[in-house]
Amino acid sequence: MEKKLAVIDIGSNSIRNVIFEVNEEGQYFERLNVKEVARLSSHISDSNEMTDEGIAALIDTLRHFKELNDYHTVTDVVPVATAAIRNANNSDEILQQVKLSTDMTIRLLSDYEEAYYGYSAIVNSTYVEDGYSVDIGGGSMEVTYFQNRELVFYHSFPFGAVTLTKEFMKDDTMTKDERKALISYLKKAFKEIEWLEPHGVPLVGVGGTARNLVRVEQTLSHFPLEGIHQYTISADQLEEVVDELVGMSSKQLGRLDGLSKDRVDIIAPAVTAIGELAKYLKVPEFTMSNNGLREGLFYENYLHEHDKVRFADVKEESFRHFEKQYDVNPTRHQHLIRLARQLYTGLIEEKVIKPKPFEPGLLEGACRLAYVGEYIDHNNKSDHTFHLITTNDFKGLNNEDRLALALVTSFKSKRVLEQHIEAFPKWFDQKLLKSLELLGSIVKLVDAFDLTERQIVTDLHVSRSKDGLILSLDTNGSARFELQRSTRHKKHLERAIDQSIEIVISEEE
Repeated sequence: MEKKLAVIDIGSNSIRNVIFEVNEEGQYFERLNVKEVARLSSHISDSNEMTDEGIAALIDTLRHFKELNDYHTVTDVVPVATAAIRNANNSDEILQQVKLSTDMTIRLLSDYEEAYYGYSAIVNSTYVEDGYSVDIGGGSMEVTYFQNRELVFYHSFPFGAVTLTKEFMKDDTMTKDERKALISYLKKAFKEIEWLEPHGVPLVGVGGTARNLVRVEQTLSHFPLEGIHQYTISADQLEEVVDELVGMSSKQLGRLDGLSKDRVDIIAPAVTAIGELAKYLKVPEFTMSNNGLREGLFYENYLHEHDKVRFADVKEESFRHFEKQYDVNPTRHQHLIRLARQLYTGLIEEKVIKPKPFEPGLLEGACRLAYVGEYIDHNNKSDHTFHLITTNDFKGLNNEDRLALALVTSFKSKRVLEQHIEAFPKWFDQKLLKSLELLGSIVKLVDAFDLTERQIVTDLHVSRSKDGLILSLDTNGSARFELQRSTRHKKHLERAIDQSIEIVISEEE
C-alpha cells in the first residue's frame, strides 16, 4: 500500500516541509521539499519569549504546508520543533496557538532527540561507522559521538548560526577581531564537554550550513561528480574553504555558486563553528551527510514498520532500492555474478592475474547492476549506466567507490574508461586503472554470454593452450547468439590480460 509521510521541521532559521513516499514494494523516495526562511530565533524578545509576529509567521507557514500536504494526499504528518521554540519561555503558548489555528500538534524535540535523529540519519545512510557529527541550526548546535554505529555521547550547544551572528557580527562582514572573539568563545564551550576529544575519526556534517559549505567547496575545487551526500574533504581543505567564506564580503558571498542566498548573512559564524570543532577534535576529514533530522524521523517511522532499529547494511539497502527502481532482473544478474566469479577465479588459478582484495566485491556489485542503463535506452545503455550510478548517492559508498562501480558496471572500452577518469587524476593510478579495465572487461564478456537473457551458458571453465587461454562454455541449449557476441567482445579481456582467448562450446544439447 502506498504511503506518504510529511515531516515538518520547524527550525530556528527555516521551516521545511518534506514529503516522503513509500510504494508497495517498500521503496522510499523524497517527493517534495519546500521551505520558508522564517528566522524564528530572531523573533525572540529580551524576555526570551517568541513575539506575536514570530508566532503569526509560524502559523501562516504551517497553514500553507497543510494545504500542500492535503493536495498531495499525505497520510501522516509529523510536525517537530527544535531550539527556537524549545528554549522560548512561552513554548506552551506557541504550541497551543498553533493547535488552535492549524489543528497541528507539534512535537517539541528535546536536545537529545534532535541530536539522535541526526545521528540516526548518518548511520542509516552513510558508510561511516565511527565518528563525530555536527548539525548547527539557527539557535543550537548538536554534536554526537558514535562507535560501531551506536550513539555514545551527545550534546546540544545553546548557540547557532543566527544567534552567533547576532552576538559576534555587527556588519555584513566578520572582522578579524570578531572572528578572534568567536573562536575564543567556541573553544571555551568545547572544553566544557569532557568527552569532546580527538579519536582519529571523521566529523560528519548534517544540516543547511554543512550542505552549503560542501557545495561551495565543490564549486571552488571544480568537483565534476553530482551530489553532496557522503562527499568527503580533508581537514586542510575544510580549513581552506572556511577561511575563504569568512573572508568574503556579503557582495562576494551573494555571487558565490553553491551558497544559498538566505544564508549569506549568517554563514561566516556558522562555518567558523564547524571549522573550529574540526580543529579541536583533530579530525582527519569532514564528510557530508545530506540526510539529517528529517530523514532520521522518516527512518524511525519506516524501520519501525519493518521491525528494525536500523538498516543492517546501508550499502545493501541502497543496492536493493536501486535494483527495484530500475527494474533489474535479479535472476539474470545473479547468473552474471556466477559466471563472473568463475571467470575471475579461473584467471587466478591459471596464474594470469594476481587478485587484489577489493576486486571480488567490486566485480559482484558491478554484475548486480550491469548495464542498468538499458532501462532508459538499449542502444546507449553503457552511457546511461555510467550516468545513473554517478548521479545516485549510493548510500554506503564513498565518492571513489561509487565512481569505480560506475566505471566497471558501464564498461565499454579502455578508451572510454580513460575518458571518464580524466577529471580525477588523483584518484586512479595505473595499477587501479588496470584493475578497473580487467573487471570491466569481465562484466562486458559475461553480459555477452547471456545476450538472449535465457541463461543458456550455465558454467564456464578457464584453461591454457599453447597459444593463450581457452574459455569452455557449458550450455543447456543453443548458444549461437551468445557465441557470436562474446567472440566480438573478448578483445577487451584479451587486452586487459595481454593474452589471446579462444571461446568454445564444451557441451551443447
